Amino acid sequence: MLDIKKLKNIFKENPRIKLVYFFGSRTNGNAGPLSDYDFAIYLDEKDKKKMIEDKFRLHDKLSRCLKTDKVDVVILNITESPELKYNAIKDGDLIFEREPFKILVEPRILNEYFDFHIMLSKYGLTKA
Repeated sequence: MLDIKKLKNIFKENPRIKLVYFFGSRTNGNAGPLSDYDFAIYLDEKDKKKMIEDKFRLHDKLSRCLKTDKVDVVILNITESPELKYNAIKDGDLIFEREPFKILVEPRILNEYFDFHIMLSKYGLTKA
């Protein structure tokens, strides 16, 4: 079982962490024995190197807290996939928010996704 309180303490340690979504198979009831813990994190940071360092630090802390290496940390700021970002905010659970950051970040992710989806549709590359 996920101990949200312990996780929030980890996220509170880093003031650059503004949003954390828990998403993937463990949130939608499709978890199996090989399922990992998926976290999408938005950082108030511009330096890509610092974001990557934060990602590895968080992975280590979350792995120790959850007592498993099956942890995936996605940094929303630098993730290239509009679909991954969209699915994290659409289907995931917001488990941590510092300040009202959701209202600033989610519209940007939605716009990026829908622009991307329009291009896929235009060239017949969607599943629908």
